[in-house]
Amino acid sequence: MVAQRRKTLRSLLLILCVCLASLATPPLSNASAEIPRLVIATPTPFDTLDPHVAFDTRRSDLRFQLYEGLFRWQDSPLRVSPWLAQSYTISEDGRTLRFALRKDARFHDGREVRASDVVYSVERILALKRGLAPLLASLVAPGATKVIDSHTVEFSLNRASPLFLTLIPEIAIVNAELLKANELNNDWGRGWLQSNDAGSGSYTFKMRSTSGGVVVARFAGHWSPEWPAKPIEEIEWRTVVDPEARVAGLVAGDLHIVEGEYLPHQLKKLRELKDVAVLESEAPRIFLGLLHSGREPMKAAAFRKVVARIFDADHFIESTIGKGATPIAIPLPPALGTPPPGLVSPTFDFAGAADALSKLKVAPRDLTIGAIAGDPHSERAATILLDGLLKLGLTARVVVEPWPVVAGRMRDEKQMYDVLFLWRGARYLDANNWLGEMFDCDLMGAGNASWYCNRDADRLLKEARGLTDARARRQTFEKAAAILAEDQAALFVAAGKRQVGISRRLKGLRIVPVGDAIDARMTTID
Repeated sequence: MVAQRRKTLRSLLLILCVCLASLATPPLSNASAEIPRLVIATPTPFDTLDPHVAFDTRRSDLRFQLYEGLFRWQDSPLRVSPWLAQSYTISEDGRTLRFALRKDARFHDGREVRASDVVYSVERILALKRGLAPLLASLVAPGATKVIDSHTVEFSLNRASPLFLTLIPEIAIVNAELLKANELNNDWGRGWLQSNDAGSGSYTFKMRSTSGGVVVARFAGHWSPEWPAKPIEEIEWRTVVDPEARVAGLVAGDLHIVEGEYLPHQLKKLRELKDVAVLESEAPRIFLGLLHSGREPMKAAAFRKVVARIFDADHFIESTIGKGATPIAIPLPPALGTPPPGLVSPTFDFAGAADALSKLKVAPRDLTIGAIAGDPHSERAATILLDGLLKLGLTARVVVEPWPVVAGRMRDEKQMYDVLFLWRGARYLDANNWLGEMFDCDLMGAGNASWYCNRDADRLLKEARGLTDARARRQTFEKAAAILAEDQAALFVAAGKRQVGISRRLKGLRIVPVGDAIDARMTTID
C-alpha cells in the first residue's frame, strides 16, 4: 500500500465542520418492569427490514438497532466512534483507505464479522441501486473494495473526497454467508430480509407487530461491554399515525417514547406534565416543499416563485412548528451555510402573486400537494398552500399518504407530487445531504425527487464534493445554494430542532442526531 498517514477521528469532525449541541437526559425514577420492554410510537410503518433499501431518517431506528457500520455516530457530545472497525489509515492521495476490523464482533447467528462481509455489503448496495447507492457509486466502483485479510478491508476511491468518510457509518454491514444462502433468483436476499435480519447490532429481529410495527430482542452476544445492569430486553415500534393518539399514549403511560412531529399545543401540554420530558436535539434539519420541476407548470421558475409568494411561511412556522424554528433563505441548515448578502427571500404577497400569475400562460391542470400521513407539519403546510392556490383560481388537491408510499413516489417522475412538504434531516453530516442529493442533475429519481436541474448550480455541487479544504468546500456549497434560492428550486421554509417526548421512567436514553435514531443500548426503565 502507498505511504500512509493516520487520521484521527477528531480530524474527521473538523473536515465535516459541523457543530451540534449534546442532548441532556433528565433524571428519571420509578420501579422497573418485570421484563424491560421499551415501547416507541412511530407514525411510519416499517415496510422493509432491508438496511440497504431504506436510507432515510424516518426508518433509521430499526437499522440502528439491528445493523452496525465500521464507525458509529454517538451523542453526549456528538462524536464519531470506531465500531466494527478499530482503526483506519488513508493514503497520501486520499484515495485508498484501509480499515482494521475488531475480532470479537459477531453476527446474530454467532459467526464472526469478517472483511468479506464488508466487501459483500458494499457490492450489495451498489447492485441494488437503492438507499445509499447513488452516493456510494459516485465514489466507489463495483469491485474496488478488497479483502486484505480476514479482518482488514481496503477501499479504493474514484477520487479523494471527505464525503466518503461521512458515509462510512451509514454502510450497514450484513452477514454475507447468511444472505447468499437465502438468495432467490439473484435478489441478493431481499425477499428473505422482509422478515429476517442479517446484522450484528445490539438487538435482533423478533417479529412484526399487529400495528404494522416491529419487535426486536436484545442480542446477548453483542461484543460491547457497555450494557446496564437491567438492559432493555425488547423494543417495540408501534405504528400510531394519529399525532394526538401518540401524545395521549405517552400521557397515559402506555408509551415510553413518541417519535414524529409535534404541534405547539402538544409540546406545551407535555412540558407541563411531571412524568414526561421533552428532549431537544440540535440536529441540523430543514423543512421545505419540494417542487416537481420536471413538468409544467413547475418547470417555469416564474411559476415556482408565484407558489412561494402564496405560501405564508411566517404563519406556518408560528402556528405549526413553534419556538425554536427559524426561517431559511437557502436549502442549508444555518450551521452548514449562510445566505449571501443581498439575497432576498420570497415573502407572503398574495396580490403580487396574483399579478405575476396573470402574466403567465399556465395551462389548467389539477396540482397535487403531497403530505406525509401522521406528520402534522407536512399536512398543515399542504393545507396552507392548497388554500393559496385555490384563492388564485388554480385547481389543486392534497394527497396524504404513509411515508413508504411517499418515498416510492419520490423515485418515480410520473408518480411524484407537484409539491411535497417534508423535513430533511441529517442522514450523514455534510452539506451534500441537503444540496448535492436533492438538486444534482444526475440524481433525478434517486436523491433528486424534484427533477430539477440548473447546470451552474450542478457544476458547483460537483466541485464542492471533491474539495478537501473545509472553508473552500463550504463557500462553494453556499454559492450553489444561492443559485438554487434565486431560481426557487423549492420552498425553503425553516430550520428547526427535533423534539422527542419520553417517559421520565427512562434512564440513559441516547438520541443520535445523525439519522434521528434512538440508541436504547444503555437505557433502563424504572
